[in-house]
Amino acid sequence: MARQRRSRKKNKRFISSLLLFGLLFLSSCASLHFRTLPPPFETLQFASLNELPYRELWAGVVFNGEKVGFTRFTIIPAGENFRIQSEAHIRFRFLGMDHQVTLKGDDWVRPDLTLTFFHYEQRVGQKSWILSGEVSGSNLFAILSVSGTTQTIEAPLTGPLYPVSATNLVPVLKGLSPGAFYRYLVFDPQIQTLIEVSQSVLAFEESPPLGLEPAFRIETEMANQKVQTWINRRGEAIFELGMNGVLITHKEAEEEAKRFLSEGSFNKKDLVFDFSRVKTERPLPCPRQANLLLIGLEGIAGHLPILQGPGQDAQEKKEGETSWVLYRITRTKDSLSRWTEKGRLPESLQPYLRPTFHLNSKHPAIQEQARQIVAEAKTPLEKVERLTRWVAHEIQDEFEEQVSAVEVLQTRRGECQAHTMLYAAMARAVDIPTRVVGGLVYAEETGFLYHAWAESYIDGWVSIDPTFNQVGVDATHIKLVEGPDWPSLTPIGKVVGRVKAKILDYQASCP
Repeated sequence: MARQRRSRKKNKRFISSLLLFGLLFLSSCASLHFRTLPPPFETLQFASLNELPYRELWAGVVFNGEKVGFTRFTIIPAGENFRIQSEAHIRFRFLGMDHQVTLKGDDWVRPDLTLTFFHYEQRVGQKSWILSGEVSGSNLFAILSVSGTTQTIEAPLTGPLYPVSATNLVPVLKGLSPGAFYRYLVFDPQIQTLIEVSQSVLAFEESPPLGLEPAFRIETEMANQKVQTWINRRGEAIFELGMNGVLITHKEAEEEAKRFLSEGSFNKKDLVFDFSRVKTERPLPCPRQANLLLIGLEGIAGHLPILQGPGQDAQEKKEGETSWVLYRITRTKDSLSRWTEKGRLPESLQPYLRPTFHLNSKHPAIQEQARQIVAEAKTPLEKVERLTRWVAHEIQDEFEEQVSAVEVLQTRRGECQAHTMLYAAMARAVDIPTRVVGGLVYAEETGFLYHAWAESYIDGWVSIDPTFNQVGVDATHIKLVEGPDWPSLTPIGKVVGRVKAKILDYQASCP
């Protein structure tokens, strides 16, 4: 048991955010249980929220065959406008511990569903944040309150803004007819970013085996993720599929939802952990000392770009109907000695120096701490090494949601995403271009788990893992996505639960 507890503690270092890598990784296809019907003769359209024949919807949430929670959606008239209240209650087990997630949204909208004011709250265990804001003219203004501090968000708008909680209502108001297509902006409170949503009305279908009445099937794409929703002729979202049916949201009676809440029992399965880990046919000893990994991954090709370097060579292979990506990864530490000074930076690196909401490198606290850490460093490589070591030693590994580098600096707690956000922000604060990376890393006694790390540019890209205090990462790091800011990692959700691994060669310098 002691050995198992140590293994679980190490696993906390890896990405385990249900919100980012659970609720956001939606990619699905239509079930064969549905059959196409002739659509209604006229386009189904409700001119405004006033015309909708309902004011409340309840739905159950099922993950990998287990009911994990419920949602509630309410439309309340407020003078000439409307107030849309949404909430979700999720309970799950991760790393042997019970977790509760509560999301609440309050959106004030016009009759055409365009957003005016909003207020969101999220609680994960004992940790919570509040996000409030408004649309004023062609700009969005918001304030995020978390851990006793506040951050301001300002963003220009290129068109009308809709609430992310009401995306299923947009095609209802604009018109439901196979072939219809809509594109618009929402503000996603989970990643505190404006994102574009596209929706296609694909068919009019029914599913007698599932007990589903005739409904329009809509495919929604948002932040590189897809979900399919069936909306009936009353404008109600009655069924939703994500992750090839692994994540299901279905309309249910209020009594059913409340019964789940009152039962007070958690799922016995370690749902997120069991579903997301990638098992191997044999264990890999001493992963932090790995020098070479040759591995084939099924489930990557066609869903994510095939990324190269540093220390990673990847190419797609075919075996009959199966597509594999063959990765050859070598430890990069030995090649770092030549990077002793920084030359003139190419213009293409500027996005990796800019501050963002999550990587707020211009914040006074971030800049002051970063400068103190690198004060005696003589080269960019020394700066990177000092920053990496400081983050690895000072940030305590804990299962806790963090939304920005400033919050990580203040709380000194978090998992790999927290370590990576803080390192990237501080590196940019001392003029070292840095990007964030997401992928798989091997955990001893467990298999490959989803993980986040960074890459900094010092006359070439070098991989940095501030969770493991590695400048030049070990060869079990498989890079799947990369980008200038935290939302760049969300596409990794397309492959969670799909990936299979085949170890072809492995070498490590075990003590």
